[in-house]
Amino acid sequence: MILTNSDRGVDIRAPFMRRILEVLYDGKPEAAAQVAASAALDRAEIAKERQRLVVPAAEGAATQLASRYANTDLGQIAVARSGQSVVFDFGSWKSSVASRLNDDKTISFVTIDPGVEGFEFVVGNREGRRTLTIRDSQHEYVYSEASQ
Repeated sequence: MILTNSDRGVDIRAPFMRRILEVLYDGKPEAAAQVAASAALDRAEIAKERQRLVVPAAEGAATQLASRYANTDLGQIAVARSGQSVVFDFGSWKSSVASRLNDDKTISFVTIDPGVEGFEFVVGNREGRRTLTIRDSQHEYVYSEASQ
């Protein structure tokens, strides 16, 4: 059994299994090179994505945010300012956010604080209320502008 505390943990599964075989059966050492190549690809992908982020969040995009959003399943997000930074406060945790202009011309806010970086909230509007939408591979959660 292999346990990792990272979404990227899957990247080391095959090289790890390869390394076990190398050690057990005196195989040709290829696992380390596989891990290095995977890490290099990950670093390049992260660097490319970071270039698209505006930190602190773009003022024009930030001023369009409501001060509070709610989702019946996930709770609330309070939007606050801390100096020049925009902060999304979820109650039990919070993070500064960067903004990003997406390829489809929508705006996203992405959490950037260590340990909670990478949660993307897409700005929208439904039924005349401002929204923030977060998606994973199987679900979509919409936070709607909440009353004060």
